[in-house]
Amino acid sequence: MSKVVLKRGEIAFTQGEDGDHFYVVDKGSVACFERRDGSEHETLVHTYNPGGTFGDLSIMYNTPRAATCRATTESRLYALPRKAFKVIVMKTTIEKRLHIKSLLQNVEIFKELKEHEFSKLADAMQEEAYEEGDVICRQGDVGSSFFIIKQGTATCIQADPHGNQQEVAQLTTGDYFGEIALLASKPRQGTVKATEKNGTLKLLYVERTTFNRILGSIEDILRRNQSY
Repeated sequence: MSKVVLKRGEIAFTQGEDGDHFYVVDKGSVACFERRDGSEHETLVHTYNPGGTFGDLSIMYNTPRAATCRATTESRLYALPRKAFKVIVMKTTIEKRLHIKSLLQNVEIFKELKEHEFSKLADAMQEEAYEEGDVICRQGDVGSSFFIIKQGTATCIQADPHGNQQEVAQLTTGDYFGEIALLASKPRQGTVKATEKNGTLKLLYVERTTFNRILGSIEDILRRNQSY
């Protein structure tokens, strides 16, 4: 892997380009922005911090870059070329895919997905780690990601109109949340915090735009479910 140092504002790659490298963030932060429907306005889709990885989907599926990714602070990345990525990373993909598929198959809204669709979705899921007390999503914020807990625990808290907070769910490995975000950009109904005391909380997530690109709209899948 080669080291890539980006100053604040420098671009790792631009939406629409061919994908030639897979990236790992070692230091700093990289934000990815998407231009939708030909608009000049950029929408933030995700921010990658140390340990985060990006750039794999365009290599795996031979599609153009889906977003423009630029450093928000001075950042150090490690880049793996396309050929090396396919040789090294793809060897571990099958084992990882099988584990993620087993989690996805327990999600009610995905119950009628076909095997090849589960494989596509499993490959598209990204992983992120959180420490105890970290906020994953906050009530009232507009959501765009769906999450599954790969390892660890979290809690969901809801506040009433008077600001009184109440724990409404404890989440653990295999549990999922944020599925409404696959349907539309609506405010989150609760705040989810990491509560794992023995290490880190590991989450799998997928953005709505990525989901739609590889599988189509969730509405079509829900209609398929209703037809059975």
